[in-house]
Amino acid sequence: MDAEQTRALGASLGSLPEPRLACAMTRPAPAPSPAAPVPLDLERMRRAGAGDPQAQAWLMTHVMQRVRRIARAFHRSSADADDAAQLALLAILESASTYRGEAAVEAWARRIAVRTILRHVKQQRRDGAPAAPESAIDEEIAQAPHQPPFEALPRAARAYLEALPEAQRDVIILHHALDYSIEEIAGMTDVSPDTVKSRLRLGIGALRKQVRQDIAVGRKRTA
Repeated sequence: MDAEQTRALGASLGSLPEPRLACAMTRPAPAPSPAAPVPLDLERMRRAGAGDPQAQAWLMTHVMQRVRRIARAFHRSSADADDAAQLALLAILESASTYRGEAAVEAWARRIAVRTILRHVKQQRRDGAPAAPESAIDEEIAQAPHQPPFEALPRAARAYLEALPEAQRDVIILHHALDYSIEEIAGMTDVSPDTVKSRLRLGIGALRKQVRQDIAVGRKRTA
């Protein structure tokens, strides 16, 4: 990760007016996925669940890019991200027979991927796994269509995120780095939309406090 990738993350949260913060927290949700898939997708998923190699290959190709992006956003090490992505893809494949078409394949797979990857992250935290020096969090947030209100952070975004409680950090990454709506995050994490909003509000408030403290002591980003 180079400095150019993280430059767009900079922010002076300490001087951010509350209305702008609220606006960023309640940005318009992405266009919803189709409520029902096309018949071909239903047939492909039926065949994938039955073990058809071609249908399984289609499913993996269809969801792989999104699954990898989710894994990279939550893991500091590319090796750990690859492991988490593989676990998520396996979980999606093993669950193919349960697909009933209540949502588009992408949305259905995304929920399984997020839950699997969050479990992997929590297990690593419990095990005290060492963190590699690299991170994709900064890059993911910088590339998101709706970035959080950051402009010139004294430290890398990951340094601030890692100081947050797990639940707040997870929803900020899901919402701001991966661009999921409040309702989508609620479904993925099995909590109410109000709980998601509360975690976002508290997390952003804590981030802003950290930045204020760094600015007060004149902390500068190191190369």
